[in-house]
Amino acid sequence: MKIKNFMSTEIIKLDPELSLQQACRIFLEKKIDGAPVVKEGKIIGLLTKTHILRAFYNGVSPGEPVKNFMTREVKYLHPDTDIRDVDIMYTGRYPVLEGEKLVGFITKSDIMRGLNRLIDEMSGQLEAVINSAYNPIIAIDREGKIRIWNKAAEKLADMPAEKVMGKFINDVIPESELFNIVKTGKTEYGIKLKINNISVITNRAPILENGVITGAVAVLYDVSEIEKISQELEYVKSLNRELDAIFEASFDGLYITDGKGKTLRINKAIKRMTGLGEKELLHKTMNELVANGTLSRSATLIVLEKKKPITTTLTTITGKTLLVSAVPVFDEQGEIVRVVTNVRDISELNRLKQKIEQLEGLKKHYESQVNQLKEKFSGRLVFKSKVMEDIIYQAARIAEVDTTVLITGESGTGKEVIAEIIQKNSNRRDKPFIKINCAALPENLIESELFGYEAGAFTGAKREGKPGMFELADGGTLLLDEIGELPLHLQVKLLRALQQQEIFRVGGTKPVKVDVRIIAVTNRDLEKQVRIGEFRKDLYYRINVVPLNIPPLRERREDIPILIKHFLDMFNKRYNMNKKMSGEVVEVLTRYYWPGNIRQLENLLERLVITSNTELISLSDLPEYILSHEKAENEEEEAIVVNRVLPLKQAVEITEKKILEKAWQLYNSCQKTAEALEVDPATVSRKMRKYKIANKKNHK
Repeated sequence: MKIKNFMSTEIIKLDPELSLQQACRIFLEKKIDGAPVVKEGKIIGLLTKTHILRAFYNGVSPGEPVKNFMTREVKYLHPDTDIRDVDIMYTGRYPVLEGEKLVGFITKSDIMRGLNRLIDEMSGQLEAVINSAYNPIIAIDREGKIRIWNKAAEKLADMPAEKVMGKFINDVIPESELFNIVKTGKTEYGIKLKINNISVITNRAPILENGVITGAVAVLYDVSEIEKISQELEYVKSLNRELDAIFEASFDGLYITDGKGKTLRINKAIKRMTGLGEKELLHKTMNELVANGTLSRSATLIVLEKKKPITTTLTTITGKTLLVSAVPVFDEQGEIVRVVTNVRDISELNRLKQKIEQLEGLKKHYESQVNQLKEKFSGRLVFKSKVMEDIIYQAARIAEVDTTVLITGESGTGKEVIAEIIQKNSNRRDKPFIKINCAALPENLIESELFGYEAGAFTGAKREGKPGMFELADGGTLLLDEIGELPLHLQVKLLRALQQQEIFRVGGTKPVKVDVRIIAVTNRDLEKQVRIGEFRKDLYYRINVVPLNIPPLRERREDIPILIKHFLDMFNKRYNMNKKMSGEVVEVLTRYYWPGNIRQLENLLERLVITSNTELISLSDLPEYILSHEKAENEEEEAIVVNRVLPLKQAVEITEKKILEKAWQLYNSCQKTAEALEVDPATVSRKMRKYKIANKKNHK
């Protein structure tokens, strides 16, 4: 279908000197929203009502000529262009040129009318194809109502299309599970059914429209004639696969020969034990293998000679001791047709036994350690996942070694709890445990807090001076939380303190010896900070002696239900309540991605216990940002418009600043802004300082 079949040939042209007011009058009289601007018979631009509205909005005089506001970059179409090749998203209207002559004008409505006609034609062709198909074809909509029932389906089910169209599929074919495809979205092949006492195999798949399931389709194959043969063949195949799996899965070696001692088959365990594989053994007789020295002797040959089972031991050239049991298989005439030999590596079994005993001992040791930690930190250490169990194991081992530890992970993952586990299980458990948050102190105070100061070091200093955190933690452990926020000039002093085990107070000239174990904690990517020069490389390598990364809650979702129960019990006890939570709420919370991790989950549970009106917490009690999370993931909304290209880092910073400003304008609260942006409040506070966004509450 060509553009010329749908374009309008009654073209309303505008002179470039025509005023905006005159153009507006023409648009109203002719009921159009755009027209080409023509000068000396040639189109030089395109004016739309959007251009006029924008001009009036900007205060432009109605007498201004349209040439100052029209679009000069006009995309043209040829009358013979296929209507399917037109990009309707580019603009709402196109001039149509033949050579340089303006012969028509086509709008989005004209294009849609052409496409609808094309769709009607294709629908008719598709219906003819479906009805001419040899195989039955059935399709349903998202409600399970039948929308396609071709001639072959009529014949198979002995029901005409007019009687079944629009009916629920299960009412017509009770044994059909086609509606389940709409629910699950899964594609299924080779599904067996019986329809009207006829055996069929069906392939069925969901019908997708823009990624959304709108129905399902099934194609059926009549297999009643070959069903019996197929069943028998499948049974033989299944039996063969099962025997092969058993043969290869055997830890013992299996060696099979025929009645003349010719090797027919061996499994992988034979090569593992003897070093001899199929290349050296298959299709060779046991006499050959013994004669050429491949084998020292053969249990198979003894069985063929004595015609009865035998068991003996053999020693390989590598020193392995093998227990060999060979059993004859007789035919109806009493002749040996097979010899099945079982080979067991006794030395390997002995080693495995010792290794298992060692592993059992280690398992009991670590289980004991974990149980002790759980008892010691009951109420704070709640987990079920294997990854967290491994982290606790590692923390317990790290605690025994007096070295620097770097704990990384997102905010709210429990990094400080892990730090406490390390401290309380270390040799310094009875010594001071000092914590300092590098992001919480102003830059001009953090140096004196860390290293202390001498008398008179600065205005307002105590007369007698003051010891810093390093001195207070002497002999014990110093937890440096948010170490990634430490200013660069203080990173130098911290590095010296770690390397030399001594510090200088602010205003001091004499070194002070300190014996401190450092546990550094951060939610930032220190490697990235090192690359961009925000963190010293030498300090990073000094603190990254033993790294320990705590995974976010979304990567250990099996912990979420047990954490929900823990917090629910805790807040019920605290507020003397007896709130419970429905299973569907637990499922929604388990699927949520928790940007604030355990801390966010704990705060939400406390809120739900306090604010829910009934004893059973239901979906209606959940905040909107959680309920809309799954839906939002599937929506393709463009909230940001890109007008030009600029460096990606700059674009990210501009966007981040604008979103923060918009959120702060709406909520004027760090906590509410953090919830809306689905980050933790510390991140909001840090970003606002970075972009110098005014905090009204702090300036009242």
